Amino acid sequence: MKSKIMLVSVLTIMVITSQNLKAQFEYGIHAGMNLETQAKLGQLWNNCDFYQGYLLGGFVEYKPFKNISFQTELNYQKKGDKSVSTVEGVSSVTRREFNYLSVPLLLKTTIHDAGLGDKFDLTFFAGPYAGYLTTANSRLKTGDSVTTKDIDNEAEKFDMGAVFGGGIKYKLGNGGAIIAELRYEMGLSKIDKQDQDLRNKGAGITIGYRF
Repeated sequence: MKSKIMLVSVLTIMVITSQNLKAQFEYGIHAGMNLETQAKLGQLWNNCDFYQGYLLGGFVEYKPFKNISFQTELNYQKKGDKSVSTVEGVSSVTRREFNYLSVPLLLKTTIHDAGLGDKFDLTFFAGPYAGYLTTANSRLKTGDSVTTKDIDNEAEKFDMGAVFGGGIKYKLGNGGAIIAELRYEMGLSKIDKQDQDLRNKGAGITIGYRF
């Protein structure tokens, strides 16, 4: 009889713990468009044109408290820069494309009563990120001529920096939510072996769904 009571107690504790953990963890996917450049440390951007990149990935959010949470992500990101020059009336456009797998670790704060209604929450977040370069290439277009070059050996394999941003969450009736965020990524580590002053910089908007 005692063993049965103990077994029931253990099962009950396991169920309660499982439910609590499920309530503390949230999962989702997101995608976004970024305006990217590569600039010196301390600069938000340089004088070159912006390169259009993107972000695709998923996230896991751990919520130990009502208003404070931790979020980690696994993203595939396209970064780079773009420069335009004109020589004797002929325009040349150079695009350098750096593709990364990146993992941010964000501290988030949520404002549940922001005057927007019960279904809306405001969020603000900041934290570091680490990225691993998968491919890098340079594309030069002069008139109708296009030349592509692999520059993997000219680029650093690892990128590190910080992410800042905020967003709004719209809670759905099925328990999920639609999330829109503005974020800025400031690279802190060198990315180019030839020009060691350059860092990745980018700002963009992401749209996501929390399950």
